[in-house]
Amino acid sequence: MIFIDIQEVISTLGGDWKAEARLLTDKLKEAENESQRKAIIAENEDIWRQLKAKLSDFAHKKCWYCETFTYRADNSVDHFRPKSRVYEDKDHPGYWWLAFSPMNYRFACTYCNSRRHDAAGTSGGKHDHFPLVDGSPRATGPDAPLSVENPLLLDPCWMPDVGAFWFDDTGEVSVNPSFKNVDEHAEEKVRESRHFYHLDQVSLVEARRRVHRKVLSLCDQADASFFSWKKTKDHSAKVAFGEAMNSIARMRDRTAEHSAVAQCAIRGYRHSSISASLSCDS
Repeated sequence: MIFIDIQEVISTLGGDWKAEARLLTDKLKEAENESQRKAIIAENEDIWRQLKAKLSDFAHKKCWYCETFTYRADNSVDHFRPKSRVYEDKDHPGYWWLAFSPMNYRFACTYCNSRRHDAAGTSGGKHDHFPLVDGSPRATGPDAPLSVENPLLLDPCWMPDVGAFWFDDTGEVSVNPSFKNVDEHAEEKVRESRHFYHLDQVSLVEARRRVHRKVLSLCDQADASFFSWKKTKDHSAKVAFGEAMNSIARMRDRTAEHSAVAQCAIRGYRHSSISASLSCDS
């Protein structure tokens, strides 16, 4: 997961789009009952679909939750807080007042956004789920501040959440030890997010494992070339060192698929590899 500045996304939206979104939100607030609200939402779904390409571009065409490009597609605009109902609270009407709010939009692949069962036996997908920390109040209408909530689902648009995941050479998701010092519910948030974003899907785990393995291999190549260069002063070894370092930089760049995995691999290897240490410092 990489940080997406949703405020920056909103700043690029056209005035006509924003005006239409405000108008529809006002209509929702003026609706007399739930049926009218649902009809307004159903009749105007195109308004968030218009933003699909823009949301995709802000994450370099990667899912905001799992950082994949295509194989968990097709992608869609997810309402981070479900617009029509909340699975964990049967009496909740859904966050209908956020249906046309771009602050609530996330770009998500099918496996993160919809309930799916993997052939290997895993299941997940966010769908209408929005669990909160036990005891947390839940906003029930437009006058209730969302700040009262403590969501269990990690949010790519909330910087403190972005570093919560840790990826090792197995490709599995665990808790970043540093996140435990930030949030007392770290373990639970990572566990629930891993499940509801379906981050344990077998093909996704394997893809992360390959990235982790490739980064370490590049670090080993860079180290070997570096020490050869220092020992022999052979210019070709210096060039090989630079090329390997460039490859590492490309894998950890936010435009790369699973760049957060590459970052973890480098950080975890920095005490054993001079190239990983240099990459961490750059």
